[in-house]
Amino acid sequence: MARPPAIASESVELLDQDRAFKSFQAQSDRPELNVMTDHLASRGYVLLEKPEEAFCIKSKITATEGMRPPRGERAEAVKTVEFELVGMSTQKDDQDQGDQDQGAVVTSIVRAGDNVITYDFILEAPGGDFQRAREFAVEDDMLVVANSWGSAWSGCLHSQCANTCLSSLTQCSFGSWAGYFWCVAARCGGCVLRCAACATCDCRWWCRWAVRCCDR
Repeated sequence: MARPPAIASESVELLDQDRAFKSFQAQSDRPELNVMTDHLASRGYVLLEKPEEAFCIKSKITATEGMRPPRGERAEAVKTVEFELVGMSTQKDDQDQGDQDQGAVVTSIVRAGDNVITYDFILEAPGGDFQRAREFAVEDDMLVVANSWGSAWSGCLHSQCANTCLSSLTQCSFGSWAGYFWCVAARCGGCVLRCAACATCDCRWWCRWAVRCCDR
C-alpha cells in the first residue's frame, strides 16, 4: 500500500453571508438544483433567498508530494484537495413559526486535479428538529430518501471531534438550517469542515489522504 503524503498546509475559509449567498447564486441555474427546488416547492417549501440564509465553507489541503494510486487507477500525482460546501435554507410557509419544517438545498464538492465529486442533496428537519434530519437526493428526476452524506458526516463528528463540538449538535437546534450550520461550525471549527469533506470524498483514494475515510 502506498504511503499517504504528509499534509504541508491546510486553509479553511468560512464565507460571510454575502459571499455565501453569491456562491449559491453562482450555481443556482444548474439543472440538478432546479429539480430539487421544484420538488421542494411541490411539498410546500419556499427557498429563503437572502444572504442570512446562505452558508458556505471552503478548504484547500496541500501535500508535500503526490500519492501513488492503487493498481489499475490513473497514475496522477495528487498534491492538492479542495473542498466546498454551499447551501441555502428553505422553509414551509404554511405552519406556525414555532414548529416549521426546515429544509436546505446543499451542494458539496471535492476536487483534486481532474478528479471531481459533486453531490447535490436536500436536508429536512421535521418540525425544526435537526436531530431527526432526513436527507433526500434526486435520481432520474425523482426525489428519493438518501442515507449517505448526513450519516457519514454525523458519524465522523462523533468519532473525530471533541465533546464541546458534539454538544453543539443538540444545543444549536434552533432557527433555519443556515443558523444551525453556522452555530455548529462556530463551536466545532475545522473539525466540522473536515467531516463534511470526508463525507463527500466517500473514501476515494485521491481525497481520503486529506480528509480521512467516511464510507457512505
